[in-house]
Amino acid sequence: MLLHQPTVDALIDSMTPSADEVQSRKDFLEFSERDSQLLKELGTLLAPLEGVFADLLSEHLDAHPAIAASHIHPDQLSQLKQKQRGYFKQIFTGDYGPGYIKSRLRVGVTYQQLGLEPRWHLSAYSKYLSWVLPEVMRLVDNDAERFLAYSTAITKIAMFDSELSISAYFHADHEMLRLLAQVFESNLEAVIIADVKGNMLHVNKSVAKITGYVPDALIGKPMQGLLAELEPTLYQDLWTTVIGGGQWQGEIWLRNQQGGDYLAWMNMNAVKDSAGKVMQVIAEFSDITAFKQTQEALAQRTEELANSNRELEQFAYVASHDLQEPLRMVASYTQLLARRYKDKLDQDANEFIGYAVDGATRMQALIIDLLTMSRIGTHGKQMETCETSVGLERAVSNLRLAIEESGAVVTRDPMPRLDADVSQLTQLFQNLIGNGIKFRGDTSPIIHVGAEKKEGEWLFSVRDNGIGIAPDFFERIFIIFQRLHGKHEYPGTGIGLSVCKKIVERHGGKIWIESEVGKGAVFYFTLPINHRERKHHGE
Repeated sequence: MLLHQPTVDALIDSMTPSADEVQSRKDFLEFSERDSQLLKELGTLLAPLEGVFADLLSEHLDAHPAIAASHIHPDQLSQLKQKQRGYFKQIFTGDYGPGYIKSRLRVGVTYQQLGLEPRWHLSAYSKYLSWVLPEVMRLVDNDAERFLAYSTAITKIAMFDSELSISAYFHADHEMLRLLAQVFESNLEAVIIADVKGNMLHVNKSVAKITGYVPDALIGKPMQGLLAELEPTLYQDLWTTVIGGGQWQGEIWLRNQQGGDYLAWMNMNAVKDSAGKVMQVIAEFSDITAFKQTQEALAQRTEELANSNRELEQFAYVASHDLQEPLRMVASYTQLLARRYKDKLDQDANEFIGYAVDGATRMQALIIDLLTMSRIGTHGKQMETCETSVGLERAVSNLRLAIEESGAVVTRDPMPRLDADVSQLTQLFQNLIGNGIKFRGDTSPIIHVGAEKKEGEWLFSVRDNGIGIAPDFFERIFIIFQRLHGKHEYPGTGIGLSVCKKIVERHGGKIWIESEVGKGAVFYFTLPINHRERKHHGE
């Protein structure tokens, strides 16, 4: 877990010592302005060797076991080397104020984030001195007094630096532990940390909330004691998996303090040291009893609704199919009466017979539409890759007489190839184009069928120049038997758009309208590019 840069900056600010505290530390080491001046002088003498020291340090980093064990990313290692090169210049500037101190604190935090142990700091300083001091002796030409003064100043600043960086390391470590403890305690899931024998070492508040046990009563107890008697062998199997360094997750029955069994979802992982040895086990779990009950109830309700839907569709099919024969007889005989006795009876009788013929005819149309509606989900053909242009052309062919009588012009964009029931696409296009012809204004109908590819689906549109629909009725028109006009003004059963909606939904799409009164209408519907990736309605 790495801290974000703003958190690191705030952490360094919080641990930066005050000016008085800095001076106190310098006084303790007897670090004076004279020492600062000596280090500045020494920096001038050592400047030509800066590159040599940087190369030696890089070799030391590459060969150091702590670096190899920490698995530091090459980019991070490169940045670390660059910072060390910069430190060589910084330590001999003679300026050891707030900026310098923060840079030393940042080094300590960086080492903690990279996983380098504190002993590496001391090793690095030791190596640094072992390189620098012989060069200092050479530069002062074995002048013991000058060498002592320079070496004492270097040692003091090294001790000052190491104290700052190591304290920052432990401060960052403490902050990390505090954050982890906060996450541990605030986790909504129950979390248990156990040793390799299965004894619980730590539990968070959610464990107490779920199990009913006081946390202190669980510490030191075997985690197996939380299992229900329903799991006689599962625990041993999952424990063997986790102790072997693996992971286990799944449903498991646990028992609370009151003796009640509950179903939990548990995830168990092994915690390993740097050598790969399993040191602890972390188990996370949550009570899913209510979730499972809700899931089962929902599945049962879904099945009941599916059965009910199938029964209703079957009833509608059977009813509409079986009603056709007696209705056909009524229609035939009323039409026969109309032909045979027209003008032989009085005006009222002729009117009554006309009502009967009209009613029987409309009832036949209604039953045929109901039969079509009921067959969409139960008798639809299997989805196959097809040319949607085929369905459109068939629809236009079926509407040829209405197109010729109304003088309608039907145009279209290039149509795509996708997975669909082409016979139902024909019905869909026929109903929408037929609507544009039926609900026309004073001018001849102009209808355009568009197709535009979107992300994962095709967007189709059927645009007309008809009488239009007010926005208040947009939802109503897709409800079965809902009509906005009288049957004598615009004949029909009020089922057409309901059929369109059901066809589109069966294909995994949606349908809607945009319109204004007197300005025509545009019906939009979507169809997925690959229907096999979607769950069908009614299949």
